[in-house]
Amino acid sequence: MGRQGSGGPNAFSRAVVDAVDDLRVQRGVSTPALIERAGFSRGYYYKRTRGETPFSTNDVQTIAEALGVPIRTLLEPAIAASDRRDEPGSDRPDAALLGYRLRKLVALHVARTPAPPVDRAVRAAVAKRGRLLAGADWEQLLTGGPTEVSDDDLRAVAEFFDVPAEYLLRVAMPGIVDVLDARLEVETALAETGVGIAARSVNAASPAELLAIAEAIRTAAPTERGSR
Repeated sequence: MGRQGSGGPNAFSRAVVDAVDDLRVQRGVSTPALIERAGFSRGYYYKRTRGETPFSTNDVQTIAEALGVPIRTLLEPAIAASDRRDEPGSDRPDAALLGYRLRKLVALHVARTPAPPVDRAVRAAVAKRGRLLAGADWEQLLTGGPTEVSDDDLRAVAEFFDVPAEYLLRVAMPGIVDVLDARLEVETALAETGVGIAARSVNAASPAELLAIAEAIRTAAPTERGSR
């Protein structure tokens, strides 16, 4: 008797989606640019990132080529993430850490884009992915309170802020979370103070160096603005 299809995306399929998003951000490629490079339609791509249906193996190869990496560079993080999910315990951030990271993302977004209200923009973006994020749940997320928000909801939020989904789903990802945290600090300092330094000029710095740069920007900014 032939084996029937397994239905919707399984845990590994979701890990592939996260790996695609993580690698896209690391390579500095926007979602629209990746869709164009891969030759997908927007509907085709978003149907898979929303978890309605999985990427095929052909899609994985196409995406890897569009990002300019070997297929294994895309699949190995997905395999590792899938293995971690099968291990006892969890490395997912607790509500307090998740709230801290979300507040950092909101601070950067507000510094870059004062309007419209962030909560409204986030919920509208999440709704475009077929998800529903209630205002009360968003407030609970920001304050570190318990919610019923799903991983797919958090993936949609991460996409809105253009960060890897793992930033909101994992306590730590070697080479990703620490650097991302530090870069967010630098970018927020740049946006808040208006200091004219290209963020990409510090991309090679370590997390500790990036945090020092962010502190120096905030310290020097009032003097610089006052001298104009």
